[in-house]
Amino acid sequence: MLHSGEGKSNVVQLPEGVTPFIHITQNEFLGRKHKKLKEEDIVVCECKYDANDPESACGERCLNVLTSTECTLGYCHCGENCRNQRFQKCEYAKTKLFRTEGRGWGLLADENIKAGQFIIEYCGEVISSEAAKKRSQAYEAHELKDAYIISLNANYFIDATRKGSLARFINHSCQPNCETRKWTVLGETRVGIFAKQDISVGMELAYNYNFEWYGGATVRCLCGAANCSIFLGAKSQGFQRVHYKMKDPTWSYLLFQTLSKGGALGIKSLDVFASSSASELHAKATGDCCFPPPSGPSISIERGSK
Repeated sequence: MLHSGEGKSNVVQLPEGVTPFIHITQNEFLGRKHKKLKEEDIVVCECKYDANDPESACGERCLNVLTSTECTLGYCHCGENCRNQRFQKCEYAKTKLFRTEGRGWGLLADENIKAGQFIIEYCGEVISSEAAKKRSQAYEAHELKDAYIISLNANYFIDATRKGSLARFINHSCQPNCETRKWTVLGETRVGIFAKQDISVGMELAYNYNFEWYGGATVRCLCGAANCSIFLGAKSQGFQRVHYKMKDPTWSYLLFQTLSKGGALGIKSLDVFASSSASELHAKATGDCCFPPPSGPSISIERGSK
């Protein structure tokens, strides 16, 4: 099945059985316009391109790279040789959707990926916090199995349920090979998935949800890692297993998740709500992941700013 979106999008071949969605490679804004970066606010790095040393063009020592800010096209001294415009140019690693064993759809590396490499951007519709709340309630009311909402900052969220990138399919693991990072691109905050280690072609991409629960029902972790915590949010494998109350593990939960840069990003505390078929549950969440559990609907929420 083919799906394409408005604006900056492309056509992607989705395997049979994938819930239809519109594939996009850039966030779409609802309720507000995309920020227009003023010239006086553009940060120009001090990098100089040396034809004899291609690595000199905005590498790890670039002032913008060090502050997780992309160089602005037309202003970087390295010109077209600038290597710090990965979000803008959609310089994604090759990935492929596949059906996991008992954990829904996942995303695997379709090429060898180096540690620290930018893999893909998490894209969706940027909506207000109020709109995010209404959508999450509507998704739950309609028993939607696949819903993805991530908080971009205190006031706006990214909803990749209807429109999004393939990053929405990345699963959780207690022993992850990826992590999420926030970057500033043309004045806007954007979320990217980066490799924590070298990843070989054919390996599944995953990163840790890093939840910390304070009462209420727990959600079983199915990552299969040697150090699996058994439940999302468990600090150890002995984490209150008797509190596992899900009646239907196929979808009977609505989980609010949290995203941070490198596992921190200024998150001190966050009220996170999870709903089962019988009750509304409360939890605190910290961590660096935003994607859904292997099955069932999930809403991802993060607070904090860059």
